[in-house]
Amino acid sequence: MSIELLTKAVEEQTAAVVEMKTKNEAEIAEQKSEIRRLNDFVSDLAQKYVRGNHSDSFETFRTPGDLSLKFSQSDQFAAVQNGAPTTGRVALDGVSIKALTNAGAGVTGSTDYNVQAQRADGLYNDPRRSLTLLDILPRLPVSVGSFEYMRLIDYVNAAAFQTEEGQQKAEATLEMEPETATIATIAHFTRASVQVLDDAPALAQKIGDLLQYGLLAKLEAELVSGTEGKGRIKGLVDFAIPFAVTGTPAPVDAIGQAVVGMNSNGWEAGLIVMNPVDWFTISSERGTDGQYVLGSPRDPSPPALWGVPVVTTPSLAVGSVLVVDPNQVAILDREQPSLMASRESGNNFTTNMVTLLAETRAGLAVFSAGAVLVVDLTPA
Repeated sequence: MSIELLTKAVEEQTAAVVEMKTKNEAEIAEQKSEIRRLNDFVSDLAQKYVRGNHSDSFETFRTPGDLSLKFSQSDQFAAVQNGAPTTGRVALDGVSIKALTNAGAGVTGSTDYNVQAQRADGLYNDPRRSLTLLDILPRLPVSVGSFEYMRLIDYVNAAAFQTEEGQQKAEATLEMEPETATIATIAHFTRASVQVLDDAPALAQKIGDLLQYGLLAKLEAELVSGTEGKGRIKGLVDFAIPFAVTGTPAPVDAIGQAVVGMNSNGWEAGLIVMNPVDWFTISSERGTDGQYVLGSPRDPSPPALWGVPVVTTPSLAVGSVLVVDPNQVAILDREQPSLMASRESGNNFTTNMVTLLAETRAGLAVFSAGAVLVVDLTPA
């Protein structure tokens, strides 16, 4: 290696060492400056604490300079002065500050701090049963406030042979009557402030859902047991023809008789409606061997009897069962459930309130008298 190359290598190495030394000195100076600022901050904090008459919470240090002195005399601080990159954690032994705890949760002498509870979204304690009947019955759109149709009351099939030419042919008799179904209005409302609707949009949506569910629950109840009257829906129970049970059969057999009777008369039994209590009584029946007849508590039987689906609703009285041909029944749909909001109702505008209104219009048509039978399950 030539002298020139060796000299150049030594010079480059020397320059690198000088550069590293300069960089380290700058970092150490910056760290010392940061430590001085921390020292000043701790001293200032201690002075403020003493001036605030809280010095009794310190067990050992009584002067503002003691905290900073303890820190500056620590081994960690000395290490930084000698080039260490950080002090790490410096424990100030003998210093104790009262514990900061949640309000009412700490020991005697603790400083309470009231932490705001986390608020869950939505609205709870809102039980909603399934409204299956509304899904099963067909819907018929209507455009006015009443619906008129002709119901067949009685018909005897008189078809017969004409055995001789010129002979009088058999005459059929049809008994019909017009039936008018009322389109009822079901509605309810509530009021809420503009502020709460703006600040809690999830709550506003929940209120709207609750109002609309209330409409449907009321509608289903009236479709089952509604009493005919002004502005009201005549329900299935009022339309139903009582079925005469033969003998004193078990409840499930009485229902079977009604299903067979309806099918024999030309209708098609496609739905059984009963109270949940009656369904439980039937589904929990046991045989003479003590075993469940329909399914078991672990594997309940599907809700069906004699091949006909069963729908349960508390709107139907215990002890009564409806057997229905859904093809002869229709929900008259005049207005779908809707939700409206208004600030123009009453003094809403000046009180910053909003009126939320849910409304629907519907009725019920039973086109054939024999398409709905009611079976009495109570012992004679």
